[in-house]
Amino acid sequence: MMFKTQFPNLITLVNLFFGFLSILNSYNANYSLACYFILLAAISDSLDGKIARLFEVSTEFGKELDSLADLVSFCLAPSVLVYILYSQNMPGISGELIASAPLLLGVIRLAHYNISENEDSSYFDGLPTTFNAIFICSLILYIESIKTISPEYSDPRFLLPIIISSSFLMITKIKYSKFPLFNFHSGKLNSLRLVIATGALFILLISILFNQQETVFILFSSGLIILGLFNHLFINKKSHLNFIKIFIGRKIKRTT
Repeated sequence: MMFKTQFPNLITLVNLFFGFLSILNSYNANYSLACYFILLAAISDSLDGKIARLFEVSTEFGKELDSLADLVSFCLAPSVLVYILYSQNMPGISGELIASAPLLLGVIRLAHYNISENEDSSYFDGLPTTFNAIFICSLILYIESIKTISPEYSDPRFLLPIIISSSFLMITKIKYSKFPLFNFHSGKLNSLRLVIATGALFILLISILFNQQETVFILFSSGLIILGLFNHLFINKKSHLNFIKIFIGRKIKRTT
């Protein structure tokens, strides 16, 4: 019984350990390995909560432990990686400030998420720290794989604005889909997400066989971000159109 209760927390500690290993490998200049440890941490993070709900052993302790593990694996580790790889030679403390974006904005997101009681069960408000870390690692892995062919893409002036922008999405109200539950009895939306996730996993496994996983990582992670932005701007455009109409109406009243 004790093992059943603590097993999800053990998975969370595995997540934390992978984050620690990522930081060590960043300092040892093993950047690709540092990225893969963050991706392994993301897999662990996707399992601990589901296992806790499956065993019906969800606790406040587990929630807080998960948040602390996420802070290290998906906020601190990516910031350390970005700093060492791209911004440590920038003048003054500008490099430190830029590289800290995943950490500082991620902490704000985690604190907000921990006190949110009315969180939509199907969507996250803002890009989750896990998704942002996956995107940053996918971007770095892809750039590292092509930098001998296209070295211009590894220019920090190109990469750092992208990383800052994705990190900023963590504190927005843009909705991003949650990971599906591992069953087909939780509604049509969950079933659709589960089918899509299974298909994506199959494509990833095929890409690994052909040594093209970096391309698939960046396509999936950037596609997820773009899909959320598209949904926010166009699918939910009614609210935006109402805002524009109100704004224009006020302008007309001022001029008449």
